[in-house]
Amino acid sequence: MHAFWKITPGGNPTILLQAEDIPPARRAEVANAIMDPQHIGAEQVGYVRFEGKPRLDMMGGEFCLNATRSFAALLAEKGLLVPDGKDLRGVVEVSGVPDDVAVRVSPRQNALPFAEACLRFASLPEPELFPGGLTLIRVPGIAHIIQDGVMPSAEELPSFCQRQRTLCKVEEEEAVGHLWLRGDPGEGEEPRADLFPVVWVRDTGSLCQESACGSGTLAAALALHAQSGLSRFSVMQPSGCALSVRMERRDHGWDVWVGGPVRMTAQGETDLTGIL
Repeated sequence: MHAFWKITPGGNPTILLQAEDIPPARRAEVANAIMDPQHIGAEQVGYVRFEGKPRLDMMGGEFCLNATRSFAALLAEKGLLVPDGKDLRGVVEVSGVPDDVAVRVSPRQNALPFAEACLRFASLPEPELFPGGLTLIRVPGIAHIIQDGVMPSAEELPSFCQRQRTLCKVEEEEAVGHLWLRGDPGEGEEPRADLFPVVWVRDTGSLCQESACGSGTLAAALALHAQSGLSRFSVMQPSGCALSVRMERRDHGWDVWVGGPVRMTAQGETDLTGIL
């Protein structure tokens, strides 16, 4: 039996699995099995370690902001973050990112905890432009292709996304997001955009139309920042939940925080008999 936590970070249901005995070479296979609706069911899986410095490894070795925020909320629940006023803070190791990731959880009275994760940049990633109005934003562990327009049908989506990855030359990336972004920078302190994300993970071969995407939210905000120069954005997810992005200039460059509510939906033990 293996301990698991199913967490919904504003959409994007995520399974965090404590399974140090599962070798990295089999993690993608196990993840595909437990994401199935006939098992636990989710959009993605991460493998967690609590001893020493907490660590999260995603199912394909990619980086995922929403899974990192979910892990932060789990660490807060377990008392493994440090109090800082009303907040809880800490640092975690995450696959796809060479440096530690700072996390912060703010308990909200009569509401869900608000969990944030921070990525540090010496300089903000620059958009790369491709034919067909495509914009590529590379963030740690995943590259995102951003476009306007309407998402293709479910039948057309796999071949459509494959053509985009070929055009943008990102077939060898650990993960690629295909993002449909609506809205413009507008005016005001925190303009809003609507995001519709699809994420492809190379090692699992999965293409998932996600109900929320943290790294896609980051990429969308970076693209909007390049257009407008603004540093705060609210990005609405297909789940109906908004994730916030805040860019702060520091001596080392930039701290970019992505945050939103996190819900613990289920926890317990799962039987992997027949999977391992």
